[in-house]
Formats: sequence, C-alpha cells, structure tokens
Amino acid sequence: MPRQIVRNPAMGVNGLVKATNPYKPFWGFGGFLGFALAGWMLRHCQNEEKQRAVFEDIALHRDAAKAEMAARSELLESYRDVAIAEVQLQADLDLVANDRTVDITKAEIYAHTEIEVTQMEASEAIFEAQTAGMTEQQKAEYIKQLREMKTPYLQGSQTLQGTIDPNDKVTGSEPGAIADGDKYRWIKNTIGYPTLIFGGMGAGKSWTTREIIWAKRQAGWNQIFVLDPHGTEVEWRGVNLITGYKEIADFMQWYMAEMRRRYKAYRESGMVEEQWTQHLRDTNQHFCVVAEEFTTWTDNIVERMPDDCEDEKWKPDPDFIGKWFRCAMTESRKQLMIPLFVAHDRTMEILAKAKGLSKLRDAALLEVELIATIDPITTEAKASGRGKIKLPGHGQWIDIELPKLDHKRIDFRLDESFQADAQSNTSHVDPKLSTDHQTAERIWQLEFNLEKPSTDSSPTPSLTPHAQSLLQYLQRTGRTSAVIQEIQPNFKVKGQRFSSEELKRLFNELVEASLSVWLDASTIEINSNQTDLEDRQK
Repeated sequence: MPRQIVRNPAMGVNGLVKATNPYKPFWGFGGFLGFALAGWMLRHCQNEEKQRAVFEDIALHRDAAKAEMAARSELLESYRDVAIAEVQLQADLDLVANDRTVDITKAEIYAHTEIEVTQMEASEAIFEAQTAGMTEQQKAEYIKQLREMKTPYLQGSQTLQGTIDPNDKVTGSEPGAIADGDKYRWIKNTIGYPTLIFGGMGAGKSWTTREIIWAKRQAGWNQIFVLDPHGTEVEWRGVNLITGYKEIADFMQWYMAEMRRRYKAYRESGMVEEQWTQHLRDTNQHFCVVAEEFTTWTDNIVERMPDDCEDEKWKPDPDFIGKWFRCAMTESRKQLMIPLFVAHDRTMEILAKAKGLSKLRDAALLEVELIATIDPITTEAKASGRGKIKLPGHGQWIDIELPKLDHKRIDFRLDESFQADAQSNTSHVDPKLSTDHQTAERIWQLEFNLEKPSTDSSPTPSLTPHAQSLLQYLQRTGRTSAVIQEIQPNFKVKGQRFSSEELKRLFNELVEASLSVWLDASTIEINSNQTDLEDRQK
C-alpha cells in the first residue's frame, strides 16, 4: 500500500476494506492442481496412443505380408503347372531326338563298315593288279622286297613274328594294368606309348631309361634312335646314336618330314588304321626315339636352315623345339615313331617351353616320376628304387618299384655273345668303332690303362667347348669347389664373359658328366679322382 494512502479507522481492521472473496487463493491453488492433473493425464494418453500406433503399424504390415504370400502362392501354383507342362514337352522332344540320333548312328556305323569292306576289297584288287602276270616265286620276291623297305634313317631287318608287341594297342590289345604279382610290369606299359621320364639329379633316370630301351628291343623294336647331345658310342652300343645339337636338329627336321610323308601315304593307301600299322611293322618302319637331356634342348638347339633358302631371307623358328615336341607327343603313335623323353621335371616351361599345353601333356604322355633319396653318409642324392606312373588321360599316380640294377646297361644288342662280353667288363669294342682306331685307343687309355697317359686324348670328350674351357680353368686355378658368383668376374673365353644362368648350365654339364657334384644351388665340388686323372694325363 502506498504511503500516501491514509487509513480510515472507521472502515474495518487497520482501516482496510474487507475482501468480498476471502477463499480466492485456495481456489487458485485448486485450479493450478487441476490444470497440472489435466496436463499429466494428457501426456499419459499421448504415450499410450503412441504405443498403440506402433502395434497398429505392425498389424498392418502383418496383414500386408499375409496378402503378399497368398498372392505369391497363387502365382507359384500357376508357374508350377506351366513348368510341368514344359518338362513334359521337353521330355517328349528329347525322346524323339534320341530315337533320331540312334537311327543316324546306326546309319554311320553301317556306312563306315561298308567303307572298310570296300577298302579291303580295293587293297586286295590293287595287290592283285600289281602282281598280275607274276609267278608264285615272283610274288614271294615282291612281298619280300616290300618287307625290306626302309626309310633313310632305318637300318637292319625284322620278321613279323619278332615285331609283334602284345601290349601295344596298334596290334589289337590295350596294355594291361599294372598287376601286383609283377612289380616291374609297368615297364611294358612304356613300350607302345609316348613316355616322359622325369626326376631330380640322382633319381636314376639314365639307368631306368636304358632298361626301358632294353624292354623295347626285346619286344621287337629293332630301330632305336638315341638323341643324346653328349653321348658316346661306347655307352650306346646296338642303337642309332645321334650326338651333337646340330645333328639332333637335322634329325628333328627329318622326323617331322617323315611324319608328314607317312600320313600322306596313309591317306592315299586305302587302308584302315590297323592295316597301316601292320604294314609299317611288316616293312620294318617302326622305331623309337629317345630324347636324352631334353631339359637343355631349348637352350642349345636352333632350327637348321633349309638347303633351298637364302641366308638373308631365312630366320630360325623360335618354337622349333615346341613344334617337334607336339608332333612327337600327339602324332607319333599311329605312325609307330614312338618318343621317350628324359627330363628333370614335367612342367611345360621345362619341356620345350611349350606353355599352355599341360592338358595335352596329361592326355598324350605316359609319365614316370623317379624319386631320389639322400644318402645319410655322403648327403648326396641317389636313386631310392621307387617311383610313380600315370597313364595317358588318367589323373591317378600309381606307386611303382624300379628294377634293382647292379650295373649300367651300355649294350643293347640281342646277340648273347655281345651281352656276355659287356657284362664281363671286357674291352670289347663294337665292330663299327673298330675303324676308328684313335677313338678306341682313347677309350682304352681312359678306362683301363690309367697308368699310361695318352698325349693326344681329350679328357672330357662329352663336354661342350665352353664347359671344357671352364673345367680347364678350374684345374689351372687349383680349385676343388666353385661358386658362380666367384667364377663369373674372372672366367672368360676369347674375351666373352658369361651370365649367371650360362655358368649354371656349364656347371650342370660338369655334374652330368660326373666330373663334379652340386653342394647347393650355386656351388659345385670337383671330383678328386677326376682331378688326379687329369694330372696324370698332363
């Protein structure tokens, strides 16, 4: 109340007018409580409505899902009826097509049979025409002349009875399975198939290869060509040895040309396959080719220039080895020109650098893997007597046992007197070699007369000139071991230095010639007995 107001004592207590509504504060408090209660109830109702809305939304989705599932079920029922009808229709079509295929196949078989019969009759007519007017004796001489026909590289004679190989498909029977009772029967499987023998150093590739060659010779394969870049006739008696990379390249060209010639003659002969292969056997035209040290061929063999080509216009084919490999691997069996490859691995990078042909290798080659073991005393790799074999077109490798050998076979002649001579380790020399007196003398000096040096003999005739130079360098420097990294800066031939890969190949030549052994991937150790022999020869 302002101070200017003057109270009137006549009017109520303390001069103030009495209120007309003394309970107004209580009503105001009551109104506040009512408003608060109404707000709380409103909020409570809003919360319940919110929860209810969620459940209502769920119910709406549930109803929509039910409706959609019902619609899909009806649609699938419709699809099911359509699919059943389509399957029934397709089955009817397949049945009709199969009937037609059977009819066509029967017609083809009948036609092929008729063609074969016609070809046989034509062959008989041709033979009768060729021998018309001949007496029986003249016919016999004519047949004998046909059987003695041979290609430029083929030599010798062979009877029909001696050439039949019961394990070769071309004679009418498949090679038998490897039986448990005959643990060396797997060798017979290698006679009629293109074969790959591979394994690490010391696994026994050379000895096993020679036993397979001997099995081929006993099965009637008179003509065996060994393509060994560093081979000597002393270790390959009784076979046609072709040594030197240039000579091997010449043979490879002849081999592919001969393959083309035979297929052309086959197409023009009017014979079926069995008749043609029998004709090749009767005329002594079947032979085996052994590709020794096949791992090194791509690095050393170059296609030879044809005689009718100018120097400026000719370039060697970089895939020359690969083409020959594919030809020998896939086309040789029908023409009885069977190859036997000897390598360190089965990868296509190793085999003629023919990348992308792994499936063809699996389908065309009979593969034999030889397993090496480590000698616990010398820690050198040696043959374990065990291996694995995989037939062409099969993915399964079968464990095999290698023949137990006490000496390396070097004579492949069937004459028993020659074999007795070879096994008794006498100094018998092949009559073909007797004309070369200096060669025979050098062999005798190196193998049997070590006390008397030969002044004009070469210590390692099987090595290439660069490998010879490397061996002489190691002997001059008095080394008992050599490391590629140490040799590379100091060794050169006529001013030419060698890369690490080239030196590794030269080292490998020394190892394969039994002049040294590998200590690790880049180190070799010179054999002490070879060093002593070289000192005595000097």
